[in-house]
Amino acid sequence: MTSDAIICTVEDRLCRLTLNRPEKLNALNVAMFEEIAAHLDRLDYSAINCLILSGAGRSFCAGHDLDDLASGDESGRAERIENRLVERLATLPFPVVASIRGHCYTGGLELVLAADIIIAAETARFADTHAKFDLVPIWGLTQRLPRRVGMAKAKEMMFACRTYSGIEAASMGLANFAVPEAELDAKVNEFCADIIANSPRSNKEIKKLLTDTDGLNLAAGNAWELHHTPGHGPAFAALIRARRN
Repeated sequence: MTSDAIICTVEDRLCRLTLNRPEKLNALNVAMFEEIAAHLDRLDYSAINCLILSGAGRSFCAGHDLDDLASGDESGRAERIENRLVERLATLPFPVVASIRGHCYTGGLELVLAADIIIAAETARFADTHAKFDLVPIWGLTQRLPRRVGMAKAKEMMFACRTYSGIEAASMGLANFAVPEAELDAKVNEFCADIIANSPRSNKEIKKLLTDTDGLNLAAGNAWELHHTPGHGPAFAALIRARRN
């Protein structure tokens, strides 16, 4: 059963998944992860070309709800649920675009790193604060953050717990680009429209190739692509004919 802590809608091949605890700055708890998983279970993936991940109100996510974290069970069940959900978001068979305004801290940062594309408001605030609370990441931060910004910058963010603006996030490669906050929704919608206009089969297979070859050297990655690419799709010939007419 789901509450209203997560809003999920699908229209015109675009899925919108919204964290909806604005009174808590969308701080994450186990119930929210379970609710996201329930929404994903019900989606018809064949009807979706793109997913937008965002937060209601003035912040994307202020992090893990510390009250929820402090009351966690000793079995590790909650941590397994949360880690699996982040991985599930990262491996969805269509592009995931994160729209970030306000806070994107710690657990929120770990969640957003599951997205393929991050679009930030210039005024957004990114930070990892695990070390402020004697915590160590468990949702993949030590793996995904260095892959996005480089090892040196990831260490800077994690060790010093400093805060970075949306503009700084874009300059370091954490965000793909930053826009004025008033334009964020429009720019995200525009970008996702570009994705939806293209072949969902191509985007699905490109994303799979990128995931399957992550960590391989160039020669191994080239060989994998050569032998595993599905190549031309059924729409290819008709699209070429249409361009010639």
